[in-house]
Amino acid sequence: MTLRILLVDDSKVSRLALSKALRKIDETLDISEAASADAAEQYLETTTVDCVLIDYNMPDRNGLELAEALFLSHPAIKKTLVTANIQDTLRERALSMGVGFIAKPAKPEELAAVLGA
Repeated sequence: MTLRILLVDDSKVSRLALSKALRKIDETLDISEAASADAAEQYLETTTVDCVLIDYNMPDRNGLELAEALFLSHPAIKKTLVTANIQDTLRERALSMGVGFIAKPAKPEELAAVLGA
């Protein structure tokens, strides 16, 4: 079964870089993109994914706010922050919520671990 991943980042360049890195791990991945937390929630109203990779700093809501909303609406989806904001307090907060944490730029081995590859 093909893994379905949603990339949520307001930066198109970041989404492109993350998508390329993921394709190097597994070119059969089904990768979708959303440019905001709101767009991600709209997308997930009609589409199922296995994993959401979320930037922290976004204009509408931050990544942890989105993750929190997704725990309520889509508890089975694996959620991981992929962010340049690498403060220990943010990392600890994410992990305490059950959200994975990867610092940008994401290393292939970190992404592979999230995917279970």
